Amino acid sequence: MSSHNDLPNLAIALEYADLAAALYLAGGSDHAARLLAAGAEQLLGDLARLLGQHVESDEVQTLLARIALSYQAPPMAPRGHAQARNSQFALQRTSEMAGLREDEARSDTAAYLRAAWYLLESMGLEAVIPTRLVQAVETSTIVAPLDI
Repeated sequence: MSSHNDLPNLAIALEYADLAAALYLAGGSDHAARLLAAGAEQLLGDLARLLGQHVESDEVQTLLARIALSYQAPPMAPRGHAQARNSQFALQRTSEMAGLREDEARSDTAAYLRAAWYLLESMGLEAVIPTRLVQAVETSTIVAPLDI
């Protein structure tokens, strides 16, 4: 293991994953959610590679848990109907400007969120996985999209 200085990336990865999951669940900005989820997955992957076989040690698990538990998810206020309608139009434009169809961006976001969840679980940190990340993974894997 190279350095404990890289471990605070866990807090950043948790924040990225949590915010991406919140946007995903709210039908929020697909492009922003995709970028945040990809960033979380990348940071967690880097951290998992950095820790390597040391991830099993009690010292590393204690340190990871302490860092992860210090992260507090910011509350997301519910949006009003008019605000949600206006933001939906803006979100469609964001996805268009990003060169991705909305369903592609959501699919990519779900894949990155599942990868982030898996990495946290593989590091023994399932107890500190943000609630919204769990909800987003369950939504993307269990709840089938409605055909309207």
